[in-house]
Amino acid sequence: MMRKLWIVFRKEVVDNLRDRRTLLTVLVFGPLFGPLLYLGLMNVIINKQLADMDQPLKLPVQGARYAPNLVDYLKQHNTDIQPAPANPEQAVKDGSADVVLVIPKDYATAFIAGKPAVVQLVMDQSKDSAQKNINRTRDLLQGYSQEIAALRLLARGVDPSAGAPLAIETVDISTPQSRAVLILGFVPYFFLFAAIIGAFYLAIDVTAGERERGSLEPLLTTSVARSTLICGKLAAVTLFSAVSLGLDVVALAWSQGLIPATKLNIVVDFGWHTALAAFLLTVPFCLLIAALLTVVASFTRSYKEAQTWLSFIFILPMIPVFSLIMFPAEPSLWMMWVPALSQDVLVTTVIKGAALNYAFVAVSVITTLTLGLLLAWLAAWLYSREKVLG
Repeated sequence: MMRKLWIVFRKEVVDNLRDRRTLLTVLVFGPLFGPLLYLGLMNVIINKQLADMDQPLKLPVQGARYAPNLVDYLKQHNTDIQPAPANPEQAVKDGSADVVLVIPKDYATAFIAGKPAVVQLVMDQSKDSAQKNINRTRDLLQGYSQEIAALRLLARGVDPSAGAPLAIETVDISTPQSRAVLILGFVPYFFLFAAIIGAFYLAIDVTAGERERGSLEPLLTTSVARSTLICGKLAAVTLFSAVSLGLDVVALAWSQGLIPATKLNIVVDFGWHTALAAFLLTVPFCLLIAALLTVVASFTRSYKEAQTWLSFIFILPMIPVFSLIMFPAEPSLWMMWVPALSQDVLVTTVIKGAALNYAFVAVSVITTLTLGLLLAWLAAWLYSREKVLG
């Protein structure tokens, strides 16, 4: 039996290696898509943040002559004061200004009298691109307000600290390595994506593809048991999924050194030990996705129909991962019972440099492999029926 299984396995591997277009997708596009996208995005985001930290805030101010001290304070805090547009609302609306500071004529009167001096910030909260400048402007105004309040209290012989009953000190226990999750949060998704891509086309080819080419019926009439036949096919699909995953992990481990994360006091320590741990934690998912894709493809009659159906299955394992992104939660045991989610949680733990809970690892591996084997059994049962021929 093992000899026949090996023959089927070798036949499927060789056939897939001959298909250069599929091979390019499985071994190049899948493994490299995540690291290249991650590398490009992270470099752009980090360099933009660093540039924004150094660039002055361009702030149009209407009525600057009414508050010279405020304007001087803004200039001292890296603000480029610009002439205000004739119509601040329209300027913000059409995007020529992110935010406009309007200082009314009665500002000085209220300020000298020790009353709250009203200033207006004209902005559009619905524009994401403007939020950075809006927040910087608001923070500067609040800082100036606090300084003036403290000076007024001192002039009246009152200790400014009396107005602050709480002194809040932030104790950040994160490490430069644990903060790496801030920029590596999507890495587990790329691993799962690579595993799925690696299995996707071969799972279609060994089922719907052979049925469409008319080679499935002669194959099923050979002396090889159908259970052996489907196990050989599944082994080949799982192998290509694992190879795609491995290449993705290697590519990411290589590319992480090209990210200037240290400039943000973040250490991306995705070395080879971390890469190996991430691979071993994710590889059980390869069997699961290979069996799932094979089961679904067995119901289809053509390559095109299989692609249509499997495109929906492609998204299914990602739902738990996206749910965790939208609703963050600390790792818990119930997550380990959900394939894809458990791999995401465990790989994220490894990236942060935290200690793995081996009970969690055991539950994740056993659950994923058990579900994968059940789906493999289902695939074998489906191939034992005559309906599998169409």
